[in-house]
Amino acid sequence: MLKFLLFSLLLCTNLIGKEHVVLLENENSFFFYKERDEYKGLYPKIFEDINKKKKINLTLKELDTNLILDMEKGKDILIMDLIENDERREKYYFIPTFFYLKANMYFLNNNYIDITNFYKKRVGIIKGTYLDKEFLEKYDFLYSDVIDIETREKGLQMLKDGEIDGFVADNQYGFKDNLKKIELNRIPIMVTTLAVPKIQRKLYKDLKKYFEEMSPEVLKNMISDSRKEYYKDKFKDKYINLKNKSIDVVFPTEKSNYPLYYIENSEEKGLAIEYLKDVGDILGVKIRKIFYSKDEDWKNSDITIASTVESSIRDNENYTNPYYTLTPIIFNRKEEGFINNLVEARKKRFAVVENSYYMDYLRKFLKEENFIYAKDIDETIEKVRKKEADYSISDYKTLINKLYNNGYDKEIKIAGILDKKYDVSMVVNEKEHELYEALKDISASFLNENMSKNIYLEKNSYETDNSKKFLIFSIGILFISLILLYKGKKSLTEKRKYEDLMLSLVSSLEAVNQFNDLETGNHIKRLNLYSELLANKLGCNKKFCEEIGRVASLHDVGKIGIDRSVLKKPGKLNEEEFKIIKEHPEIGYEIIKKSGVSLMAENIARYHHEKWNGKGYPRGLKGLEIPLEARIVSIVDVYDALRQKRVYKDGFTHEKAIEIIRSESGKSFDPNVVKVFLENEFKFERLFNSHI
Repeated sequence: MLKFLLFSLLLCTNLIGKEHVVLLENENSFFFYKERDEYKGLYPKIFEDINKKKKINLTLKELDTNLILDMEKGKDILIMDLIENDERREKYYFIPTFFYLKANMYFLNNNYIDITNFYKKRVGIIKGTYLDKEFLEKYDFLYSDVIDIETREKGLQMLKDGEIDGFVADNQYGFKDNLKKIELNRIPIMVTTLAVPKIQRKLYKDLKKYFEEMSPEVLKNMISDSRKEYYKDKFKDKYINLKNKSIDVVFPTEKSNYPLYYIENSEEKGLAIEYLKDVGDILGVKIRKIFYSKDEDWKNSDITIASTVESSIRDNENYTNPYYTLTPIIFNRKEEGFINNLVEARKKRFAVVENSYYMDYLRKFLKEENFIYAKDIDETIEKVRKKEADYSISDYKTLINKLYNNGYDKEIKIAGILDKKYDVSMVVNEKEHELYEALKDISASFLNENMSKNIYLEKNSYETDNSKKFLIFSIGILFISLILLYKGKKSLTEKRKYEDLMLSLVSSLEAVNQFNDLETGNHIKRLNLYSELLANKLGCNKKFCEEIGRVASLHDVGKIGIDRSVLKKPGKLNEEEFKIIKEHPEIGYEIIKKSGVSLMAENIARYHHEKWNGKGYPRGLKGLEIPLEARIVSIVDVYDALRQKRVYKDGFTHEKAIEIIRSESGKSFDPNVVKVFLENEFKFERLFNSHI
């Protein structure tokens, strides 16, 4: 008995105390760095917390990037930020962590405007990383002279020294210098992961649970603490002259500018506040907030907390790295119509906040008499509600939170989306060179836009994390939109108005799902035009042609019922996720059926993924079993998807898209419909080019 107890005790001690090695790449950033033989940064804090809470013995070791393949042969080794692929899935479980990784080409040459400028140029890449293989495969047409840069920092220095023309890196964290960049859309967006050997299933489950349950507040505090610790270690006494200096920071007039700056229960909150607190702590400066009242405030301040500049023209050397991206949308009263572009609104009244980021853009289309000025977004909403203005403009997240939390959704709706996005950065007075150098460096750690876990926008009364309430809100907008759609069918006789209503319905649904896709509006408009054209060329009657030209845009309305984590997943879907995606035609069918729109709309939503050879979904219909309207939409939807540029791919040429559609004749598509489509291919090309 005594031997058994001793054996059990020894076994338990061995299990609890077993060491598991975690390999991390030292990029000398606040994620992970070495200071006096001690590992520091965000990742060491996280694994220390895991050891404490989960009673696991995780030991960190530094990884040489060039040894990744050798390390993968280890028997009990975990690897942080290992990119997931098919080969590695055989050996590892992958746990998603915190960041989206988007590949970019970074460079300094002002004359470079697109990726073709790098034809036969010297391009730096860290050899052995996922970007090495992806770039060589996806951008082989550039015939680049690829040079190993070893680290991001060395790549930056080689760029400055003229040894390379550009270098490829992801956006996991920023650079001290304001580099120009081109998104490498052919390389898929990835998510950072922790790779756990498959022989450690129990360990995998424990770690997976930890990362899933980690609260945004805990992660936010860890990031803040790591940022402050890293830059204090890095700067040491470099900016000692700034210590105890009083810094004037100008804020916008609006004090309810969620998520940048707002007041809740007398406490200042928001992205700008979070970052300023860390800057103050790192540099030891005293922050004095000034709210804009006159132009002198901007000119005399040390820092402007939120200034916008389009990414393509971000040349001002006093801008820090961006920390937020604005997506401007147009809103109006629910009983009013929708808007496709600003040209349509030249006789309308716009409630605007003077000096707002969107004013220069508005003035390209509207005149001064169109504008009714207000002090903040709340006043613009009031002017729209009281019919003192027809439209107003706001950032998407700002408006959605106000609609949801203040009850404005009963009176106000999204009427359109501007085809612009704006980066928000801090701007430092040109006289404060030392302050700018410090802020430029610190702002490389402002990661809000790269986070896959929302750490700044969830846990406050302005944006609830109650998924049921948000679902109710989404369904409410959907229901109201469908009622408007049904009434529009009965009362709006002008084809243009009905098309606008359809377009805006789908745009609103996609806005509710937070797709933030600037191409959505034009894609929907093109789909209606394509479908009506193809139906006409097939010899369909006038009523059929007009109706398909109105309802084709509702084909993907069922995606509102698909989990956002699946819809927004970067990279390839697994089998289970694809099964979930395949549910959207039936969901769309049920939504449209209950709204009473039309049988044609139901058929398009339900059957547009069926294939001529019977291998489609959801019903596996074959040949003429598939309604004609669905056969038409399936072809034009694929054509437009192939042509359209997305964040994860470049658009194909018209010729390439035609080649693909021709190859699918008799397989995915009705041969007769393909024949007519090909006979009129130049007309579809012209529609695409004129509605980009």
